[in-house]
Amino acid sequence: MRVLVTGAAGFIGSHFLRYFLSKYPTWEFYPVDSINYAGSLDRLADLRPRARVFYHDLRAPFTDFLIRNLGELDYVFHLAAETHVDKSLVDPLPFLQSNVQGTFNVLEYCRVHQPRLRMLYKISTDEVYGPAPPGIDHTEEYPHRPSNPYAATKAAAEDLCYAWEHSMNVPVIVSNTMNNIGIMQHPEKFIPRIIRSLQRKEPVTVHGSPDNPGMRKYLDAQDHADAIDFLMRTGRRGERYNIVGQEEVTNSEMVVKVARIMGVEPKMKFMDFHATRPGHDFRYSLDGGKMRGMGWTPPTAFDAALDRVVRWTLAHPEWL
Repeated sequence: MRVLVTGAAGFIGSHFLRYFLSKYPTWEFYPVDSINYAGSLDRLADLRPRARVFYHDLRAPFTDFLIRNLGELDYVFHLAAETHVDKSLVDPLPFLQSNVQGTFNVLEYCRVHQPRLRMLYKISTDEVYGPAPPGIDHTEEYPHRPSNPYAATKAAAEDLCYAWEHSMNVPVIVSNTMNNIGIMQHPEKFIPRIIRSLQRKEPVTVHGSPDNPGMRKYLDAQDHADAIDFLMRTGRRGERYNIVGQEEVTNSEMVVKVARIMGVEPKMKFMDFHATRPGHDFRYSLDGGKMRGMGWTPPTAFDAALDRVVRWTLAHPEWL
């Protein structure tokens, strides 16, 4: 098999590539990345003997050089995206360019240059559904209700995928996931920020208030890759699938869990970003029933995954 992976130097992309290189040692993988602030070739350092990395910014169409070197592909996994809500609220244009124009360029590349493609997998987010009230888990049938520019551009990218699958004969499966955790995560994300603040004996900034701190479901990034692998065998073209962790954790509970692993006393500083910046939502939540009914649940317990991530990060402080 010949496989293209966009965003391979990013956090989720690198975990995906690592999992698949181990699972399918005879396949040929072609990672593509623009190496922006969130991408790092250090994540791929031990993988590069088996995967030739191509530099390309997906805001531009695929170049003749790239088309020629990629050749005929069996699968495309589109993980490249701008992902940070805070940054999208300050400067939304890169999100529009990368997430919408970038997805368009991938779809057109597949339509024009990969007529025998088996499947394009588009990796998306829980935030396309908007905030989830308490007790509500969004199923795949919920409409898009994005509440910030990042989420809106991911929703638009999904809609492009649906249109190209429906009318352009590009085979597409879309998956939506929630907060992924793992080693080598960018320090702007919540768990690395917790670790860094606790190391410095500083209060951890928590979005929300003591009685309503916000909450998320978390998923091991390797389990995310395992779910995509499962969908390669069982997923149906044109369908959408929620890939979600089983345990919901409040932001304050997460600080306590990380502090316990580190053996330190946590201090928290609550900031109600949700009131001052409406693009921040208290709660997102996906319903994993569709995947569960097909036979997939996350194989890694959340606490075990978190323990591994925290201890690895403490041993590799350069990632903070």
